[in-house]
Amino acid sequence: MKRIPRRLALKHAGIAIGLPMLEGMLPKASLGATPALSPRRMVCIGVPFGFDPTAFVPVTAGRDYVLPSHLAHLADFRNDFTVISGLSHPNTGGGGHKAEAVMLTGAPYPDYSHNLKNTISVDQAFATQYRGETRYESFVLTTQGPSLSVTANGVSIPAIDRPSEVFRKLFLAASPAEMEAELRRIDEGRSMLDFVNERAKGLNVRISSTDRHRVQEYFESVRDVERQLKMVREWVNRPKPSTIGSEPHDISDNQQQRAKFQLMIDMIHLALVTDSTRSVSLMTFGMHHDLSHHGKEPGKLDACRKVEAELIQSFAGLLSKLKNSQEADSTLLNSTMVMMTSNLRDGNTHWTYNLPVILAGGGFQHGQHLAFNHPYLEEVNHELNPAPEVPVSTEKKIPLMGVDQQPLCNLYTSMLQKGGIEIDRFGSASGPLDGLT
Repeated sequence: MKRIPRRLALKHAGIAIGLPMLEGMLPKASLGATPALSPRRMVCIGVPFGFDPTAFVPVTAGRDYVLPSHLAHLADFRNDFTVISGLSHPNTGGGGHKAEAVMLTGAPYPDYSHNLKNTISVDQAFATQYRGETRYESFVLTTQGPSLSVTANGVSIPAIDRPSEVFRKLFLAASPAEMEAELRRIDEGRSMLDFVNERAKGLNVRISSTDRHRVQEYFESVRDVERQLKMVREWVNRPKPSTIGSEPHDISDNQQQRAKFQLMIDMIHLALVTDSTRSVSLMTFGMHHDLSHHGKEPGKLDACRKVEAELIQSFAGLLSKLKNSQEADSTLLNSTMVMMTSNLRDGNTHWTYNLPVILAGGGFQHGQHLAFNHPYLEEVNHELNPAPEVPVSTEKKIPLMGVDQQPLCNLYTSMLQKGGIEIDRFGSASGPLDGLT
């Protein structure tokens, strides 16, 4: 077998790394198709430092649970969301803050010494369902910090951190020169794929049968990207929706995380209500790292809880916007799965198990606390006791020891299935999440 020239191999690797979504999840509808019912949508919000368990996790399971102090800010939406405890990503026990990179993927990341081989994030797996039906396949956003979204070949997608940029993408029409430049970039991308295709065809006579199969998979990926480029080209000359509101003023002060989060929430609502995209990820609230390492010191703990409460209040604002937006057959909240989670249970412990999770909307039957056993330290028993100001329900306390803990990717599997994607499991999942209907 002849040796593949190193320069040629690097060309292929470069293209494969640079192109997004190189796995063959084909579009299920043509560009511009009008769905009979409201389309499914997904919003994934990541919080890097978790939440204080005593303020976030209910002490009882089921539908009659008492809202702890943080969730009390969501009281108006009690029947629109489910709080879930006892979920984890397997094999991320030592990942700590670095586990942010796998928050939406569930890829193994046992400790800092291991090189991460990431996998596709749940928002991107969902986005392929509606490829070509909206102007933007997805929006990847952040108020501060890294992106949550990852392509099928494990590459992090750069995140937009300025609300004004989102607004311009949604509403501001490009000039003729800009449109021509965009079309030229698309055509240049297609020309590059043609070039790579021609060069790659010559590999088949010089490689093993195993590598030949891999090259065939690569060709399928190239054809998938060609279809993407065609869809993008057809959107360039289509008019954007009428402007809603005015362009936001970006906030550069990272200390104003709540205000930055609120602006992004406004942009998410506009993106969904105009059907400009159906998949959004958002990383938020990265400035209270020191407070999250409070060591249970009362002053710092109270300050940390205040920041966390502000985040949940803003989350409630998003639910309100979506619930008050009517569609032909329902509300925007009923068609939009809104999930908030973290890579850490809480910043003080750095534990990457028993992650905080809220899932709202999306057509699920909500209004419950799904609790799965978490067979770890007995300290959890103490920390999940209610805070003094929270009344204790007479319902049976959550069992904390056992073997019923489930992967967080079980939830992601359920969300993808609800979104109409035919999938048995996603990432590290064992199947869909028990009890979520």
